[in-house]
Amino acid sequence: MKIDAKRPPLEVETDPFSDAQRRTLSETVRPLADAYDELIADRDRSTWRWLDRVEPEFRLSCVSDEYGQRVRDAKVLATMFITVIDDVAECHGDRTTLEELLLVPFDSRPADPNRAGVSGEYVRFQQDLWDALLEQYAAGPRAAEFADLFRFDVRQALQSVDYSALLAQYPGLVGERELRTYDVYNMMLFPFADIDLANALAFESRELSAVRDVVAHGQRMARIGNWIATWERELAEGDYSSGVVVRALESGVVSRADLQAIRTAPTDTTVDPIVDRIRESGIEAEFIDQWCREYESATDHCGEIDSLDVRAYLEGFEPIFRSQLARRPSA
Repeated sequence: MKIDAKRPPLEVETDPFSDAQRRTLSETVRPLADAYDELIADRDRSTWRWLDRVEPEFRLSCVSDEYGQRVRDAKVLATMFITVIDDVAECHGDRTTLEELLLVPFDSRPADPNRAGVSGEYVRFQQDLWDALLEQYAAGPRAAEFADLFRFDVRQALQSVDYSALLAQYPGLVGERELRTYDVYNMMLFPFADIDLANALAFESRELSAVRDVVAHGQRMARIGNWIATWERELAEGDYSSGVVVRALESGVVSRADLQAIRTAPTDTTVDPIVDRIRESGIEAEFIDQWCREYESATDHCGEIDSLDVRAYLEGFEPIFRSQLARRPSA
């Protein structure tokens, strides 16, 4: 049985989660957020508060109620974890530090905060953050069962960041096909699902493949919303790795010379005409249509999965998408 997503208008006036910034982070998350503010401070707390607010919307319904706070805390810490690495790669362009950060979750070679050229405070913070995240994950009653899958999915998310760093190094590399292959994992929906399953006593493991198919659709939906919400800001920063901008490039709406001019001198003179051209092209609306197709395709699994409510999981992405659209700079 299919369920249809209502196509949200591009101009969303009200953010369903406008109260997110009034939230107080939990006692588990707050010490790490405080340390982040002191040592890193690349962002304010709005990202962590927003995720803390929306997390129940995309939580798998099989999570046992008594573990809900632990699940929420683990996902906020996971968001902080990937954000630190992503900012080092994209905002700072620090390849040496990035290489150490990519090692933090794995034992093949311990990350070295004292390596020449490395920003040690980032590595030490990330090591503490990973330990805190792993502690929350490991407390789940089924954590051992899904531990290898969790580490695999974290590795895919880190590969996504590494790919983003390569885009900055090789501007000619960017293309929508590879962006869809690698960049979507940055949204962390698979590690989030693993956290849920580690705390889901009633989940049937035989349904794992079908659940991951649904999560894959959800991850693409989340990425589309993120692309639409952030492409204008990122373009003004000289970052044109968003799917919106990449499609504009591949469809001839903008040229590589246009984008190079922004990267060389990101001023109103170079940025504003390109932003206007992309807004008027209808590309954002194309991505909204694509979001709806992902939603519809995911509903094919409604009859295949008994141990969780696929309908509820998918419906949770609708208010999140509306929130993403409402937070666009031009909204």
